[in-house]
Amino acid sequence: MVDDDRTTALGLARYAYEYYEAALGADDRIGMQPGYEISAPSPVMFLVAHSMELALKAYMRNAGLTVADIRKLGHDLDACFRIAVAMGFGRQVTLTREEEALLKLISDLHASTEFRYIQTGSKKLPVFGPMAELAKKILRPVCNLVGYTRPNTGGEGV
Repeated sequence: MVDDDRTTALGLARYAYEYYEAALGADDRIGMQPGYEISAPSPVMFLVAHSMELALKAYMRNAGLTVADIRKLGHDLDACFRIAVAMGFGRQVTLTREEEALLKLISDLHASTEFRYIQTGSKKLPVFGPMAELAKKILRPVCNLVGYTRPNTGGEGV
């Protein structure tokens, strides 16, 4: 089997959804503690960012890009979104200017691995609520498009 046979849009959407759900669960567990009122813990932000990356890659995979082509994008959410829009995702999702700026901020932190590895110095971090809502805005139409539904929900989407 080659990567294109093994890596399906449905599988990527499932992982995207699972990362999103894991982020919400982790935020419920540690993000509700004092000190995390605005910015979520770094692992939570990583999980949400990775969820968006996988959702966009699921869209691109569904639209016909090969795994090799998708792999070249790395973790650049901004590039993934632009390519997905060029492939038709813009008919599914339109971002506001604020959401575009938020996606760029998340993309920069995700691509530079700052959600995973400590880098000293000041940085701007996203507010978790809008970040989670942006992820859901990207995730929902992708899951619906590729046919992924949450387990144990009677076919309900995301």
